[in-house]
Amino acid sequence: MKTLSFLSITAASLLLFAGCSKTSPEVAKQQHIMSEKEKNIQSIKNLPQWVMNPQSKDGITAVGMAAYSRHGIRVMRPQAEMDARAKLAGQIETLVSRSQKQAMRSVQISDTDDMENLFTQSTKEVIKQIPLSGAVVVNQTIMENGDYYVQMTIKKRAVVEELDKKQEIYKRNLKNSKLTRKSIDDGMKVLDKMMEDLDKDIQ
Repeated sequence: MKTLSFLSITAASLLLFAGCSKTSPEVAKQQHIMSEKEKNIQSIKNLPQWVMNPQSKDGITAVGMAAYSRHGIRVMRPQAEMDARAKLAGQIETLVSRSQKQAMRSVQISDTDDMENLFTQSTKEVIKQIPLSGAVVVNQTIMENGDYYVQMTIKKRAVVEELDKKQEIYKRNLKNSKLTRKSIDDGMKVLDKMMEDLDKDIQ
């Protein structure tokens, strides 16, 4: 009888211990989140310096990334290069927009808002038409988790030459606008100054 009682108490204790040691769904979720966070932090620490801070003395540069794909590098590389080219286009647009604003400040114009809108829309049109086929891969790596990174660079002189070819888009949009003749003439001055500044900035 004593033996049976002892066994019952032992079994009850084991069940109680098992119940206490069982991880609740909320705790398990938090543990999973912390584990994923630690993995992400570690993966960032392992990234090459050129991914974290892409730089180039020869041109405009950007890093593209493609997540791991079971189809391998033949699928991942085009995705990463497309991502890098999109970022290159964004950088070029930023450079042009900055030069545009500087040029507008140096030329006295009356229809400032209309002129700025016209140049902004024209710049978007120009950037879409600039071929980035001249961008070349200068760095690439595959991380432990399978993610693929690529750094691409395009020569600044090539960018300036392409922008110079696209001046007609600005001129056409100016001529087709509802701006006054004086404002259109001022816009042409802004365009000349903008291209001059870009030529100096992108060396």
